[in-house]
Amino acid sequence: MIKCTRINDIEDDPQEWLIAGVICPWLTLLSGQPKHGKSIFAGHVAMSLIQEVPFLGRDVVGTNHLIAWMGYDAGWKQELTMRWKEDADNRIVTYDPIRSLDAEIWQELAESLKNTGVTLFVLDHLYGMAGALGLNDAEQFAVLANLIRPIYEEYGIAVLLLAQAGKGEFSRGRAAHSVAIEGEARALIRIYEKRSKGARKIDLSSNTSGEETMLVTLTPELLEIKEDKSVKKEDSSQRESPDAVRSFLSQANPAELTTWSGVGRELHRLNISVSPSAGRTMSTRWREQNLIKKESGVVVAGDSLLPAELFNNPYTSKSVTTDYLPDGMYERVNG
Repeated sequence: MIKCTRINDIEDDPQEWLIAGVICPWLTLLSGQPKHGKSIFAGHVAMSLIQEVPFLGRDVVGTNHLIAWMGYDAGWKQELTMRWKEDADNRIVTYDPIRSLDAEIWQELAESLKNTGVTLFVLDHLYGMAGALGLNDAEQFAVLANLIRPIYEEYGIAVLLLAQAGKGEFSRGRAAHSVAIEGEARALIRIYEKRSKGARKIDLSSNTSGEETMLVTLTPELLEIKEDKSVKKEDSSQRESPDAVRSFLSQANPAELTTWSGVGRELHRLNISVSPSAGRTMSTRWREQNLIKKESGVVVAGDSLLPAELFNNPYTSKSVTTDYLPDGMYERVNG
C-alpha cells in the first residue's frame, strides 16, 4: 500500500538520541580496522547507558537501559563477560549469532528484542552477518540492511553495527566496501590512528550533530578524551613548511603537475609521501593551506608562497621548457 501524507499532517514523534551526538535512535555505524578497539568502544557505550553516566562528556538519555549483544567472533561471549560482567548490573543479554538470511528469523529476533525490553542492540560485526555475501555489491548489502532495518524502524530499538574499515591508516577508519553501508546509517563513528597506551582518533559524524574529531584513551578500563597537546602538535606538523612545498615544486616533473593524481605520484616518487594515495591527501592539505593551486591546467605555487615562490618555483626559471605548459602559460609566469 502506498501512503501519502501532507507535511502539516505528519505527527510529531521526535526520537531522542541515546547518547547525544554519538548513538542515534536508528542505525549507528561504528567502523575501524581490526584490533583498534571497536568492541571495547561499544562496551563503554553499554556501560554509560546502563550506569546512566555521561559518555565522553555527552549526556545519556533515558533510564533502565537494557543492552542486547550478538557477536560473530570466536569467544566473544567470554570476552564480553570478562570485560563487563562486574559493572553491567546484569543488564546485558546475549543472542547467539544468526547466520541465516531468512527474514522471518530476523523478524523473530526483532520481536524478542522488543519483548525483552532492549533499548540498544549491538551487532558485532557486519562481516560475520554477511557470510558469503559480497559487501562490495550494494544490492547484496541491501539484503543485510533489509534484515536489520525493521529492528529500529518498526520496533524502535537503536542498533549499533560494527564494521571493518578499509586497509591503511589513510582510510581514517571509514567502513570498507560499498558506500551503501555508511549511507544506511544515520550516525557514524570511526576509530583510527592507533597509538601507544590506548590512544586513538575518533571521528563522530551525523546530519543532525555535524562532525567532530577527538583524541581519546581507549582501553577496557578507560575511555576518556585526552588533552589536546598531541592534536595541537599534529596540527602544527600538518601546517607544512613553505620551504618544503617550494622544494617539492623545484624537484617535481612539470609533466606530472597537470593533474592532482600526478602531484600525488610525484610526492611518492620523491619520497615525500608513503604512497600516491597519501600524496593526493597531502596535496589536498596543501591546497587548503593555499600553498599550491591550479591555474590554466597546471599546479603552481599558491598565494601563501608569494613572493618567495618567484625565486623558487621552477615555472619562473627561464630554462624551463614551454613544452610542459599550456599555451600562454610561459609568458604569464616569466613575463
